[in-house]
Amino acid sequence: MQEAEVRRALHVYVRDGEPVMGLTADAVLAAGRRSRRTRRLAVLAGAGLVAAMAGAGVVVASSGGTDFAAADPCPVRPGPRPPGVIAADRPLAPDLVDWAATSLTCYLTEEVPRLLPAAKYAPVPGVPAGPLQGFTHGGEPPWGNRVDALALIRDAEGTGDLTVTVGVVDRSAAVQAESDCRGDKTAKCTVQRGPDGETVLLGTEADGTPAESPRNFVVQVFRGHSEIDVQVSNTDRQAVNGQAPVATRPEPVLSAEQAVELAVAPELYLFP
Repeated sequence: MQEAEVRRALHVYVRDGEPVMGLTADAVLAAGRRSRRTRRLAVLAGAGLVAAMAGAGVVVASSGGTDFAAADPCPVRPGPRPPGVIAADRPLAPDLVDWAATSLTCYLTEEVPRLLPAAKYAPVPGVPAGPLQGFTHGGEPPWGNRVDALALIRDAEGTGDLTVTVGVVDRSAAVQAESDCRGDKTAKCTVQRGPDGETVLLGTEADGTPAESPRNFVVQVFRGHSEIDVQVSNTDRQAVNGQAPVATRPEPVLSAEQAVELAVAPELYLFP
């Protein structure tokens, strides 16, 4: 069993609200097969959370005692995209990574507060950056050719979380992802087209999911060499009595329409 496949499977296993105890190899593999359309989201939780998952079999965070505050402003406007090789199997050059991380930060720190004017933000424990701040894990792909940003978000309805990643993929990835989406029988996945004809996939829990179960909206956008992934939930990703996270607000912190709006913006088209 490949490590990446296990990571993907465990992430979806928790995301689907299934119990942690009794996790078997067959369940892991089945969940991994179901999660192909969210393969990049499987490793978005940051170095600290991935380590926790590897040790405990889940992707969770502790938000106890976390201070929530207004989002920090964009630190400095990104200039033009620097030159560098953009390929699915090559790590990005350091200056290109820095530019992409800054671009992601500036977009999110301006757009998310516009969508959620009453919200406050906190970092996800174990993640090497503040809320809505772009960062990179470095190293070889798939880590070294993408940038990520995460945040816990709280308003009057409760706490949810947001994960955004922009990575480099082959242009052919959209075709396979769309095929996987259309063939998904275990969850709801719809295919849309963005304003410029880009492929937009929206995933949600299957019909009939209990109302008290955690909810997620997972958006994938394919445009050029960019794959933009946005995931929002109605949990704080905190384990409860050794079990998977529970809902900490009625609905995900963004609506499905808002999550799509966030993901299709030209500001996230970082890798043509």
